[in-house]
Amino acid sequence: MDKLLFKRILVFALTALAVIYVAYLLISANFDMYPTENAVLATVTDKIVSNGFIIRDENVINNSSSGVLSYSCSEGEQVQSGGEIAKVYSSESDAVSQTTAAQLQKKIESLKELQQTSLTGSVGIDVINNMIEDKIITYLDDINDSDINLAKSDNDNLLNSINQRLLCTGKISNFNSEISQLQSQLDSLTSSSGKSTGTITTDKAGYFTEFCDGYENAFDYSKVSDMTLADLKDIKKLSVSDNTAGKVVSDIVWYVACEVTSDEAASLSTWDSQVSLLLSEASSESMPAQIYKIHHNADDENALVVLKCDYMNESILEARQEPVEIGMGTYTGLRISRKAIHDDYVTKVTYDDNDQPHKEEKKVQGVYVLYGSEVQFKQISILHSDKDYVICDTSPADGILFNGETVSLYDKVIVKGDDLYDGKVIK
Repeated sequence: MDKLLFKRILVFALTALAVIYVAYLLISANFDMYPTENAVLATVTDKIVSNGFIIRDENVINNSSSGVLSYSCSEGEQVQSGGEIAKVYSSESDAVSQTTAAQLQKKIESLKELQQTSLTGSVGIDVINNMIEDKIITYLDDINDSDINLAKSDNDNLLNSINQRLLCTGKISNFNSEISQLQSQLDSLTSSSGKSTGTITTDKAGYFTEFCDGYENAFDYSKVSDMTLADLKDIKKLSVSDNTAGKVVSDIVWYVACEVTSDEAASLSTWDSQVSLLLSEASSESMPAQIYKIHHNADDENALVVLKCDYMNESILEARQEPVEIGMGTYTGLRISRKAIHDDYVTKVTYDDNDQPHKEEKKVQGVYVLYGSEVQFKQISILHSDKDYVICDTSPADGILFNGETVSLYDKVIVKGDDLYDGKVIK
């Protein structure tokens, strides 16, 4: 009995395996032979990825006095020639006290200004609500960009708008109590802390930053037009002196020097001078740039590309050696696998003056599309190509397509299969 049961189970298992195998062969023959992918819209940027070195017109500010510095201007702030960038104090506690006093004074002035605005009734509640919404979004963007200094500033602006709403809606009548408390703290700090013993000024106008990295004089800003790839490779970092108080970037125009391949240099040389530039570690958004210089020595395998920019913020001031993406164009179209592209003939019919039809045939580049069980060949117009896929124009200009027909959105494009031809019926 046990042997008979075992034989039945074995026969049943073998039969099931045979059925599964036959089903697999049938499915493979009808489907896996012609796998498809839907043609979907995609947007890509033709870009070159490299490492860039940033060159600016930088002027180091030296501090010849002894003492502790308390900066009078913030990172990225514009300063005038001869302007004060810091005060000197005899002790760190005096410097901290004076910095805190300046912040208290700013809060007092802000609250007084809010009260004056409320009395005149010059701003409506809808405007204030919109300001709060915008500032919340800006503040969150700062957090996402890890820009702490800007986030702090925008947080203060947001708090200011919230206080303005409290006044406008009558939740509070004034800030007299808060102003009195802040003034008391300010008077206490002012009377207990020492006065400044000197000031640090700048001889140059421009954008100020405390940050110095030792590359400020590594390459002469005025000689960028003569720069070579050998110069870029020869740049050395210098030590930062202990008496350095910061620097001023005097010219809003700055440059990014990159090493690229010969092919990439050739692509850039044939491109329009305007490109987009992304410094991925300094900013989450790309900025406009201009191709300033391409230098390729015949003895060098690679080439030098210098980009010219005039966009400035705090992050850019501190950036130096950064991963860069040079964008040469953005393309939107149907994304299709390169494996799906074939050469085949398409036909068009024209009519002469006597309304007689004439059939013309031409071999073009295209893809096979599955409509139900029928295969149709469609010509394509490629906007951009990569090693794995192409982006095809959805509406090519007149004259680009031989018969005016091309692949459409969500078409089932056959990516693999043998013996494909226009009009073939898959059973």
